[in-house]
Amino acid sequence: MVDVAGRGEALGRLVRSLGRTVFLGILTVVLVTFFYAACTARVEPYEYGVEQARFGFKTGIKDRVYETGLYFVPVGTTMHTFPREVHVFEASNDREASIAKARSDEAQRRVREYFEKRDRILGKATHRTIDALTVQTSDGYAVMADVTLLYSIVNPVKVAKDFGWGSLYVDSFVLNTFRNGVLTTLGKINAEQFYDETIRIAAVKEAENYLRERFAERGFRVERLLLRSYQYVPDYEKSLQEKKVAVQLTEKNRKESLVNEEKAKLQQIESKGNAAITIAESQVEAEMAKVKAEAELYSSQTRARGDKEVNVAAAEAKRLKADALTQAGGRYVVALETAKMFENIDGAVMTPEQYMQFIRNAWSILGLSGSGLPQEGGKK
Repeated sequence: MVDVAGRGEALGRLVRSLGRTVFLGILTVVLVTFFYAACTARVEPYEYGVEQARFGFKTGIKDRVYETGLYFVPVGTTMHTFPREVHVFEASNDREASIAKARSDEAQRRVREYFEKRDRILGKATHRTIDALTVQTSDGYAVMADVTLLYSIVNPVKVAKDFGWGSLYVDSFVLNTFRNGVLTTLGKINAEQFYDETIRIAAVKEAENYLRERFAERGFRVERLLLRSYQYVPDYEKSLQEKKVAVQLTEKNRKESLVNEEKAKLQQIESKGNAAITIAESQVEAEMAKVKAEAELYSSQTRARGDKEVNVAAAEAKRLKADALTQAGGRYVVALETAKMFENIDGAVMTPEQYMQFIRNAWSILGLSGSGLPQEGGKK
């Protein structure tokens, strides 16, 4: 094997050069990585960025909100982030109540897995759960309220200045303000008024408005306050049911009394109507009787006047006839009529019947009435 002069020295120089190159490359990568990590900061789409200067002429929190993006951060400066999603703050016993209702160990395990998965999805930074609130009502009873607050950060700079970094604002502000606002507002109503949705919704709305004002002062915005459920203590639940039954019974009796009163009024109206109808019928009958009596009276008076006029005319005719018979011509007529009467007599002697007939005819000629003479057969 032939050994070339200077081969080993050249190889040594090559190795040393390659080592320096590799070292410089690694050093460059380390320096770039360190520079990137130390002097850049990324703000995700679901975050706000707030810059804090630790060294320099102006230290502290800068009055600028950084939106989504990659930013250069000088040495001695830190970029802090706050979540911009809606925060969920729950006062609920759902986990404990659901586990207590599970009938087997397997069911309890599944319930725990569900709530753990739920917590992971909602995120620890934006989701907090505490025990359900015990509302002391105005009449001294306790109501367990399951309440949820939805809120978000709108001014991360103010939040950072007032409460610092991370989730310190939850423990130092949100928790106490939420609990005090809800307990104070809902505690104004009595326990029974929780059943009245109008009063209950108005109380929740008042609590929401109170929290909205307080949160806005500290850089937050309240989205919604939800009263998801409420539960009375067992003793009050029993007494309230008994009271409700008594109230419903009283209301039932009151309505029955009103129905009876209306029935009595209806009967009274019917009686008055029947009486009015009877009176009207009597008045009509009386009016008809009056009209009939007046008609009969008028008819009687008319007939009487007619009879009177007829009698007057008959008397006047008789008078005129009598006057006519007393005249010369009248006596001649009388003689003729008398002669005719004698012609009807058989023989020289008249029977009683013939005599009476003769007298009637004579009186008739003279215009006198023969009503006072006896009738034929000896009757008057």
